[in-house]
Amino acid sequence: MPVTIRTPDGEMSYRGLDEVRQALTTGLVDPTDQIRLSESEPWRPVSEVAGTRPRWRWKEHFHWYVLAAVLMGMRLTGFGLLWLLLAVGAHALWRNTMRRGPRGGLRWW
Repeated sequence: MPVTIRTPDGEMSYRGLDEVRQALTTGLVDPTDQIRLSESEPWRPVSEVAGTRPRWRWKEHFHWYVLAAVLMGMRLTGFGLLWLLLAVGAHALWRNTMRRGPRGGLRWW
């Protein structure tokens, strides 16, 4: 069943919801764009019908992986407790200054 998407640039036509979800994942369609499944239905936001774009959750916790790798490297190379405290303090300071972006996320990433 053909699906019509209305964007600020114009209208696009897709074969079905699977193609719309794929276009949403790749960024061709925005969740705020309008979608109509048939001619008799009203226009609705794409996020209502096809869901929202999946989030890259590993990016939200990437700093913990980096910190763990640094701490394990320091421990394996024989650095003392002072270096451990220095790394944890630097990480806490970095997180405190960089975590507040638009919409509460890491937008500089």
